[in-house]
Formats: sequence, structure tokens, C-alpha cells
Amino acid sequence: MNILLLIAFFDSFLFPRNILFEHQFNPAYLHQERFEIILASETRFELSELQTFGVYSQINRYSLKAVSFGSNVYRENFLEVGFGFPVARKFAFGLHVAGLNTWIKDYSNEFAYTLKAGGQFESDPFIIGMWVNNLNVPRVSSDDYAPISYSVRFEYRAQRNLNFDFAIQGVEAELPFYNFGLTFVPHEMVLFGISINTKPILLQYGLKIALGSTFLSYSGSRHQQLGLTHNLGLGISP
Repeated sequence: MNILLLIAFFDSFLFPRNILFEHQFNPAYLHQERFEIILASETRFELSELQTFGVYSQINRYSLKAVSFGSNVYRENFLEVGFGFPVARKFAFGLHVAGLNTWIKDYSNEFAYTLKAGGQFESDPFIIGMWVNNLNVPRVSSDDYAPISYSVRFEYRAQRNLNFDFAIQGVEAELPFYNFGLTFVPHEMVLFGISINTKPILLQYGLKIALGSTFLSYSGSRHQQLGLTHNLGLGISP
């Protein structure tokens, strides 16, 4: 149970886990119609107590996401629905609504809900994406709550197969931190991603391989003190 003190209440859901998952986190990205289903499993810092299992799907401009994080002692469950739509030729807006559940064995079982809003402005070769998470500051007790988090991300398509990203991110009134990354598609079947996060200092990386309508993904990060995090995904996108 002590290892869970490393993770604040719903800390896992404040920011995208990796550069490969940014499109799942900003609801404005849902304005681009697609069909996609992803099953994923993650182990944070190679600790069985910090395992995450999830499913993500998008159908047309709507999404559904279900995630369960923790162990048989402490667990967080997350169920989210979202939609996005174009507002003007270059601007899109989206909204996520999620139910939160925290369960502590023989102690408590609490529920709350959260709201997230996002926007996107696109003028080739630039994309500016922004979102604000936990707009309603959800609480499960007088002490435990999920703080507001935010992000403003700048994307530059240097070439058709090469993107550079820079994001300013933060939590409530704390000083912001930064994320620098790039994605590279050397072949239509393969995508590489790498980024550096400044708080905490993390090296994040990802690989996605498409096999027809099916794709496999591996992503991870390395924390200076806590070690490695691994995420495996299997998806379908016709």
C-alpha cells in the first residue's frame, strides 16, 4: 500500500501518458471522423501494484474510454464519453465527461465525475491544441480531489511524415512545465515517437506498427528515480 503514496488521487489521468496518446486526450481531436478500438495494458515503474488496463474507442466523432488502475488493495476506475465537432473551417471543439471511482479495500468506495473541454486550431503546417481538465474540480472527500490541469500544444508539420511538438502544461496555480517531442513515419506501416518532459524529467518514447487494419503499439518512459513504465496496445482502425 505504501507504494501507492507515489500517486496522488487520479494523478494518472491529469495528462496524456505518451506522445502517442495525445489524440485520445484532447476531445477536440474527435472532430476528425474515424473508427478505432484500442486495448491497452500499462505497468508503471515496473510495479504490479501500479498496473493499468484500458479500452479506448472512437466511432465517427464520439469516443468511449474505460480504464482501471491499481491493485487488489487500492483501485481507481474511470469511464469517459466524449464528442467533438468543427466550429469553423480551421477550428474544432470537443468535450469529455467522465465518471470516477476510487475503491480502498475494507475502507471506502467513492464516486465523482469530471469535465474536460478542448479546442484545436489548424492552419497547415501548424496545429494549436488546447484543453482544460477537471473543470469542475471533482472531489471524493474534503481532502481528496482531482486538480485542474491544462495544456497548450503547438505542432509543426515539417514534412508530410515528420511532426515537431511543443507543449506547455500545468496543474492549477503551480508553475507550468514543458514537453518537447517529435513523431516520424518512415513508412506507412511504422510510426516512431519520442519526447522529453521537464517535470518530472521523463524520456518518453513510442512505436506503432500497422498490419492492415490492425496495429500494435509499444510506448514507455524512464523516470530518473522510479525507473521504467511500459505500455502495450493492440488496436483496430479500418
